[in-house]
Amino acid sequence: MLLAEAFTSSARRYDLLTGLNPGYHRELRRATRKLAALVKVAPGDRPVIWDLGCGTGLSTKAILEAVPNARIIGVDAAAGMLEAARAKSWPEGTTFILDRVEHLADNPAPELAQAPDGVFAAYLLRNVPEAQRTATLASIRQLMKPGTPLVLQDYSVTESRWAQTKWTAVCFAIVIPLAAATGAQTGLFTYLWRSVLANDSTKTVLQRLMHAGFERAGVRTAHGWHRKVLHTYIAINQGRRA
Repeated sequence: MLLAEAFTSSARRYDLLTGLNPGYHRELRRATRKLAALVKVAPGDRPVIWDLGCGTGLSTKAILEAVPNARIIGVDAAAGMLEAARAKSWPEGTTFILDRVEHLADNPAPELAQAPDGVFAAYLLRNVPEAQRTATLASIRQLMKPGTPLVLQDYSVTESRWAQTKWTAVCFAIVIPLAAATGAQTGLFTYLWRSVLANDSTKTVLQRLMHAGFERAGVRTAHGWHRKVLHTYIAINQGRRA
């Protein structure tokens, strides 16, 4: 099953399962507050923020809590996830677009014509083919205004044996059994376990950001059981748009 189809098949159970993950929403809020602190617009203007890999809109909600007057453009490649997102209640100016982030530069949607004042992407980069990750970051940067922030959030455990052990235990003792019990696609969550074990190290992600043209890149780990498992990366597009 293709990855987008797997996400679509599990979309109805996705919010339930993430809600059972202690700290999931807390860490989303922490990351979006970091983004909010870096977004700069003229007084009275509504910032435009892209939520890449928005899924069912959980990250969109967190962004709106941090930046209540933002206009959010959510992008995801899984039709079922976007269907779940669109079914929720959103303020005026919130839009969802079906596409892969690798293709955004060629997307004719009028909502994408205005460069964003900030970009947020939770659990996205790991799902981009490894060989395309740096190029994808570079293509995103070229669509951003100079001086605007990018905040990424994703799992990485390659630098810590303890984190690898903890991640495996959580997946097989909690995540996968809960997915089965709720009728979700267990193959998706087996993929989640495997993809995190193979995911880029934090050092590699920082290098990718640098090679993609971002500056002032930094990383911090999460709290609670997510410590050394979940990480938030912050970088700034200091260059000109292509």
